[in-house]
Amino acid sequence: MKVVFQLFVSSLLLSQSDFTFINISVEDGLSESTVKVIFEDHRGFMYFGTENGLDFYDGYKFQNYQMHSFDEASILGNKISSIYEDSNNKIWVGTVLGVSKFEPDTRSFSRPIKLDPKAGQAIRNPKTIVEDRNGNIWINLFDNNQLFQFSPTQDTTFCMNCEKNDPLFNIVVTALYEDENKTIWFGTDAGLFYYDLNEIIFCGSGRGGHEFLQHPITTIEQGAKDVLWVGTTNGLAQLETKGRIEEAFFHQYDPNKNSIVSSFINDLDWNSEKNELWIATKNGLSQYDPKRKIFHNTQVTPYANSIIENDISELIIAEKSDKLWFTTENYPGINCRTVEKDPYFGELDTSFTHFEHDKQDDKSIADNNISTFLEDRAGHVWIGTRENGISFYSFVKPKFYSIKYDAENEWGLKSDKIFSIATLSSGYLWAGTGFGLELLSPDGIRDYDMEKSNLGIRQILDLEIVNDEVLWAATTDGVLRIDLNTDETIRYSSGNEAPEDHRIIDDLVYDVLMARDGSIWLGTRSGLVIIDPESNNINNFASDLVPRIMAEDSKGNIWFGIESNGLYYIPADSIPKVKTGTGFEVDGYVFDEDSSKGISSARITCIAEDEHGVIWVGTANGGLNKLDAQGESFTHYFASDGLPSNYITAIAVDDDNHLWISTKNGISHFNTEDESFTNYGTADGIGNIDFFRNSHSISEDGNFYFGGPKGIAVVNPGKMQYNDYKPPCIITRIKKTTFDGETYEQFGGLAQTKQHGIEIDHQIKSFSIYFVSLNYHKTEKNKYRYRLENLDKNWVDSEGLRFASYNNLGRGSYQFIVQGSNDDGLWSEPSEISIKFIPHPLLSGWALGVYFIVIMVGVYVFVKHRMHKQKHELEEERRIKELEQAREFQMSLIPQVPPDHPDYDIALHMKTSTEVGGDYYDFFPQDDGSMYVVCGDATGHGLNAGMMVSITKAGLYGSSFDTPASTTTRLNKTIKAIDLGTTRMSLNMVKFNNGSFDFTSAGMPPAYLYKNKTSSVDEILIPGLPLGSMKKADFDLHSFPLDSNDVLVLISDGLPECVNHEGEMLDYDPIKDCIELNGDKSAKEIIDALIGLGDKWMSGLMNDDDITLVVIKRK
Repeated sequence: MKVVFQLFVSSLLLSQSDFTFINISVEDGLSESTVKVIFEDHRGFMYFGTENGLDFYDGYKFQNYQMHSFDEASILGNKISSIYEDSNNKIWVGTVLGVSKFEPDTRSFSRPIKLDPKAGQAIRNPKTIVEDRNGNIWINLFDNNQLFQFSPTQDTTFCMNCEKNDPLFNIVVTALYEDENKTIWFGTDAGLFYYDLNEIIFCGSGRGGHEFLQHPITTIEQGAKDVLWVGTTNGLAQLETKGRIEEAFFHQYDPNKNSIVSSFINDLDWNSEKNELWIATKNGLSQYDPKRKIFHNTQVTPYANSIIENDISELIIAEKSDKLWFTTENYPGINCRTVEKDPYFGELDTSFTHFEHDKQDDKSIADNNISTFLEDRAGHVWIGTRENGISFYSFVKPKFYSIKYDAENEWGLKSDKIFSIATLSSGYLWAGTGFGLELLSPDGIRDYDMEKSNLGIRQILDLEIVNDEVLWAATTDGVLRIDLNTDETIRYSSGNEAPEDHRIIDDLVYDVLMARDGSIWLGTRSGLVIIDPESNNINNFASDLVPRIMAEDSKGNIWFGIESNGLYYIPADSIPKVKTGTGFEVDGYVFDEDSSKGISSARITCIAEDEHGVIWVGTANGGLNKLDAQGESFTHYFASDGLPSNYITAIAVDDDNHLWISTKNGISHFNTEDESFTNYGTADGIGNIDFFRNSHSISEDGNFYFGGPKGIAVVNPGKMQYNDYKPPCIITRIKKTTFDGETYEQFGGLAQTKQHGIEIDHQIKSFSIYFVSLNYHKTEKNKYRYRLENLDKNWVDSEGLRFASYNNLGRGSYQFIVQGSNDDGLWSEPSEISIKFIPHPLLSGWALGVYFIVIMVGVYVFVKHRMHKQKHELEEERRIKELEQAREFQMSLIPQVPPDHPDYDIALHMKTSTEVGGDYYDFFPQDDGSMYVVCGDATGHGLNAGMMVSITKAGLYGSSFDTPASTTTRLNKTIKAIDLGTTRMSLNMVKFNNGSFDFTSAGMPPAYLYKNKTSSVDEILIPGLPLGSMKKADFDLHSFPLDSNDVLVLISDGLPECVNHEGEMLDYDPIKDCIELNGDKSAKEIIDALIGLGDKWMSGLMNDDDITLVVIKRK
């Protein structure tokens, strides 16, 4: 009974593990949780119709489309009821408000069907949309079962059953169907009709009519070529059609012979792989073989594995996996029929599984209220629910399964830590766990256990089984020899209490190895121990070389992985001598960082030999090592070569002589022929990416077990199922960016052939090509590679990116080619797009002709110009010399150091521009202790500006100073009398005397007065014309107090008008802010702050005008 029960539980576990659902919800990007429609277009993109819009899905992300009021270019309505793709690959979407047409290449919507609301007609909530061979769109509504025909070419819409004169008036259309020839069939409550030559023809009477087809029609399905299946409330019709009915056969329930299980048909689905029809009825399932004319029926069978109820609502046959999915009338959830070979008896076994949502299981179906389901072209099944999004099922089984600790599973592991594994010939395995010893079935059902406290140990480190009868356990407290038939346990330890013939060199035993001669080798903390089980003779070899890992190769050599000392071995011909207890020597390989051909790490974690006798060595953080045939050098494989981690924990060799490698970051398959790595993680069913060193075993039936801190990962290389679907790789979008930063995008199936292409003109700085591989199973493992012919010699790995970008391509034409793979590395057919560079019009062919003429003229001009070049160079040299002289002259007119005044702290600065400017400042101390200060700026540049400064300076030195206003007036008359044309002189003049100053301005920028008491700055701007503008001009005079530590700042317009790299001027406000921030500092520090402000703004640019600053601070 015990074995029978275990087999039953094991079978149940296998069944459940075959059905795991990936649930997709609003959190993943769905617009809404109610999914009414699921549709796949001709390229493989998925569309989901929800209560809140249409969702477009490429396996990575959702694009949500929703209605926007007053936007005719948005979808018409958010509650989606139907989706259809026409012969032009346009997507028609029915909603509660009407019908929209979606253009995938532009990602835009239109509303082509216009009805007059006054006529009382409205297309709302379409149930089905199809297209006939003339391109007309047919629409059947949910709410009132009305039928409409829309002609895109004529832009007309007709109702077929709304008015008395309509051909289907008062007839309820229950099924609208488009067959393989694009003939339109109408299932109604009055029988079957079809559309032919602009006429609707009834199939239940008249010439060629069949009375059977007068029954209410429930469903229509395309069968084999030219065969149509029609379900009614009173039987099944099999129609031979070629645009019309050629022959008809009828099937009804007959209890006295092989027949359909019920005459009331709910749904039909044709299996084109097996040429058979599946029939959902009110009283069970029927499977019909037309060739043999045999029905196989299934009904509820008490106390047996059968369907959950007889009233089957809807069904689909997933052809690739041969699984039948169906819903029933009264039970929630969904059901699946599976036919598989029984793992124990080898016979085909038909099973039915009912799925309902389990709150405790995130891999159960998302919701019990099923609205729709569909098989995609890859064979995966998508299930839409009414309250919780989508469930996705893939028939591709996980390559790994996990045996994990589960506190609520009384038949499971008692600990999640797996330190060692050893298998029996029956397929059962012993696991050394955190609990102790546990005996498990291949599926993880615990059969027996021994707690480590009862064994008198703290931890198990390694296990070895001998002939299915004896289990050797290396532990932290010696080694145990356990008789698996009687549980008799013998301990070998180092304690004095141990008998002499059971005493070993150390209690800490890392590894146990059974050699081919039957001897038991122990690697301990203090050296090597060899036990002869027959004579019970023990040889202890103390050594500083601690053997953590041991292995015997096909030649009889014993290999040792030494803790922190490298790799060693005892040659086979030395082993007899070793067993006698005499001394021996070992050969080895010590890590040397200067040896590129040596072993890559001192810490050896595992050793394995393949069928060709090659020794493979795993290391801690040194990757994988392969010892060459001569035993002289190693080949290294690291994470940079494809390993998931450089820390190897175990190596196992499969029947194809490839390696399975557990690491600290998942499991890797290494193909020894092409030296490629395929890495597996949690997405592949491992459940744990961290593994303990040398915790692995291989069973006789080919199961590979790897243990770690979170259970056991199991894989059977010979039974692994690979995804054989070759996905299409679609170029989805082109994004162009101009030199001005503008972007342009083009969507859709842009290029699958060389004839399609894009043009890049001279305005485009860069462009990106986006692509996607439409594989929905473990999308995160899809890979991409591309190349641009005439630029890339080899394929470029996209490294996870789904786009390629190019900048500043040269002139010419290119061909972009991209491939995408599925999760198992099966590459798609290449997708291609041509790229043509369109040169600037000035570089076109006609332009080049013009250039030729221009060049010839230019040659003539050049020859003539060359004659004048030397003359021009001499003139330019003279001009530069004059400018330098003018600059020197300008600087000679102004003081180079400020005057030393007892009452004032004075600082000054002038930064000249590239050309000679006209900035000027000067100081005139008076005998009465007062001081005049001027700051001016002559208009223009060059010699005229320098001349104006000279006149100003001469005029001031020859003048008698009374007030700034009268002095400025006299200077104006002098400048006007000399008359330098349009050259003018702007000037601020200040008189400082006894705690105040008088101020006059003639067209200069504002001065700034910093008040120490309030830490504020006043702007002083007095209107006035520049000197030399008018002969008779009056200038205002204003007086201001100047308290202790107050500051007056005079500037020219050079600083506020300096520009940055964007051509923006600094302006006056930042200058005022800078003075306010630094006004409490010395005059020199204020000057430095203003200079820094300008330098930071110009950021390396040269000032276009002189910058002059004068700061006077009262002490």
